[in-house]
Amino acid sequence: MKVIMIHDVDKVGKRGQTVSVAKGFARNYLFPRSLAVLADAASERTLKTRLKSLEKQDAHERDAAQSVAERLQGVALRLAAAAGEEDRLYGSVTAQTIALALAEKGFTIDPRQVDLPDHIKQLGAYAVPIHLHRDVRVEVQLVVERS
Repeated sequence: MKVIMIHDVDKVGKRGQTVSVAKGFARNYLFPRSLAVLADAASERTLKTRLKSLEKQDAHERDAAQSVAERLQGVALRLAAAAGEEDRLYGSVTAQTIALALAEKGFTIDPRQVDLPDHIKQLGAYAVPIHLHRDVRVEVQLVVERS
């Protein structure tokens, strides 16, 4: 089924792009969440005006994310955690933990924006990528030390 993407969806397509997807995926995921519309002549015409307004909104969000990224550039976090003999944590440091630590420093970051491939389970220093916008990423230095 051919659809026109309204928003970026990882591994599917970018906004404004016409892609071919499975019917069930379109009906059950893309259409209910307003991520895409059926690709036909009528929707293409209406979507052009909608995409222009979305691009203006996206530019505004990108500028806001860029200013937050500039402030985050020099931020270093220190977290204390209980650890065993081999520097292995009893728990783990998650995206939620990092978002809360950033909130204490005055940054409003959604845990989904913290791009951790897996939970941190060892003591040490880490560079944690923060995905503020699809075009704006910044790394925050994190040091996990023994409590």
